[in-house]
Amino acid sequence: MTSRALRPRPGLDRLDRATRWTGRLLCGCHALAMALTATEALLHPSPAWWPGLWPGAWVLTAVLLAAWAALRALQKHGLRRAAEDEGDGTPDGTPDDTPQQRSGSYDQAA
Repeated sequence: MTSRALRPRPGLDRLDRATRWTGRLLCGCHALAMALTATEALLHPSPAWWPGLWPGAWVLTAVLLAAWAALRALQKHGLRRAAEDEGDGTPDGTPDDTPQQRSGSYDQAA
């Protein structure tokens, strides 16, 4: 039996890769923004370019966060659609029946 993760998913690999790289850039940019903020708080640097640098890192973090969230939503939508196309009924692979239908089978067994 093969796992869902091992099945080929045409069209989703590029989106997966873009989502991963955007997430990595987001983490790195966030770390840089926090380090620059700590530098601002502790050392109060005075170069003329400094007032644009450390707030810029936070702006870039916000932009990357929005991009990552959009890519992640597209990725989840694609995964759900691929699961439905496989005929599972629902993305998580559970049967697509109601609780009343399932309880009926328990009544018959008793």
